[in-house]
Amino acid sequence: MQNVQTPIDSDQFRAVLGNYPTGVAVVTGLDASGEPMGMVVGTFTSVSLHPPLVAFLPMKTSRSFNVLREASERFCINMLAADQEGICRTLAAPGERKFDAVKWHPSPAGNPIIDGVVAWIDCEYANVVDGGDHFIVLGAVKTMGLERDALPLLFFQRGYGRFSTGPLVLVNDRDVFQSVRLAEVARDEIEAVAKELGVGCSVVAPAGTDSVYVAVADHSTAQRGKNRLGARAPLTPPLGALFVDGVNAIAEDAWLARLGKCSAETLARARDQLQRVRERRWSMSLLGEQSSEALDAALELYSCPHRTPEQERRFLSTVSAMFDMHEPMQIEEAQTYQLLHLTVPVQNKRGETVLALRLSEFPVELPGEQVKALLGRLQDAAERVERLIACISE
Repeated sequence: MQNVQTPIDSDQFRAVLGNYPTGVAVVTGLDASGEPMGMVVGTFTSVSLHPPLVAFLPMKTSRSFNVLREASERFCINMLAADQEGICRTLAAPGERKFDAVKWHPSPAGNPIIDGVVAWIDCEYANVVDGGDHFIVLGAVKTMGLERDALPLLFFQRGYGRFSTGPLVLVNDRDVFQSVRLAEVARDEIEAVAKELGVGCSVVAPAGTDSVYVAVADHSTAQRGKNRLGARAPLTPPLGALFVDGVNAIAEDAWLARLGKCSAETLARARDQLQRVRERRWSMSLLGEQSSEALDAALELYSCPHRTPEQERRFLSTVSAMFDMHEPMQIEEAQTYQLLHLTVPVQNKRGETVLALRLSEFPVELPGEQVKALLGRLQDAAERVERLIACISE
């Protein structure tokens, strides 16, 4: 039996392959007169580590590629950032002297590096291979560099966009609005606590696999806490134990699973911390060697919806390094503490945790006796908020 191959429809080919996102790069160089030029490609890829090779695939009819190839033995790959769609469209449009509208600086090889790109790679032509209606251009990597820590520009289904980090499970908007509504009930209480104690007092709510600051009052000297409204932190050990299995929050197994690959000892420590928090119904975090400013910066970075996976990994690494700073066994009156947070749950009529009240922005060191007094005051405030919540419909 003879196999008869069905011709591939060009439109279908484009439609199917358009569902695979690609990065967007600009291949730059200097023309024969030394003027900067470049071509936008969505086909840049890594090829080999030993030796270091990359590739891109220009159309055979590309005038820009022919000019680049004839003018020099070198070229530079510019990885565009997500906020550089305008530059991409400028360089992709027909016309001359397009780099007059684009700021750039020379690479070590003299090729244009577009200002603000994510990264660049200087290459020499290693080979040019036939690839149907395209060339497959292999580049031997000579030098490279990172320009800024930012998300790359992506091309998907004939449109430009960016990579979205964070959990795949979407948080129900209604649940978030309900948390904000409940936080407003607690507004007067947290203002009173913050003013009385001279610290920051916040309302934190669960939002899927994160926690979010939904109300903030700060009467501390530094008043850093006011910047945290809307800030997020992941519900991952050792963070967020009060919310595990609560309303709109993460389940215990999922919380522990966010540790990823870890030792049996680390898993046991996380379980112990969770059990301790459940039994005593309060959570305590110490500052340790990290500064408050560094932790605030890390929190702000994680809260950014356009954070990169590497930025998220750095935040989680910071959290992991502070594992032992969370949930001490008890508060010793004779001991002094460098407090980061002191947190208590706010529960609904069914005994489910819906919010948490959190103290922060403490003086440098506090004796255990004073820490206990702060905890007692916060617990009293939480009880009053619970009574207020019980009076409104859920």
